Amino acid sequence: MQPKYTAEQWDQVYPALRSFAVITVDMARAVLVEGKRPVDVATEFGQTRQSVNEAVKRVRTRFEKQEIAGLVPVNVWLPQHLAEQVLEMAKPYMTEAAPAVRRAPRKAKKTEADD
Repeated sequence: MQPKYTAEQWDQVYPALRSFAVITVDMARAVLVEGKRPVDVATEFGQTRQSVNEAVKRVRTRFEKQEIAGLVPVNVWLPQHLAEQVLEMAKPYMTEAAPAVRRAPRKAKKTEADD
């Protein structure tokens, strides 16, 4: 079977799959990236061919939604105030609730008593 996606394409869209079970993602990758036949993947994972096909369908649907919307994942380290702005801008595009932004603990101010 001819692979549908390259490993690079898979890695780029992989963050969109975080809500899926690991086995769903692994089975879909075996078919869509490695080019394995669904029947062989079913045997390898101890699943039915139908469950492999369903995993592939779910992942392809998610990928297509990302491609249609022209979305790309962004993973960068930012100062707290910029991270909050980026998360606010991203809200309309999120498929699930984003984890709350955690504030870094503030350093205690040094006082004369500390000397």
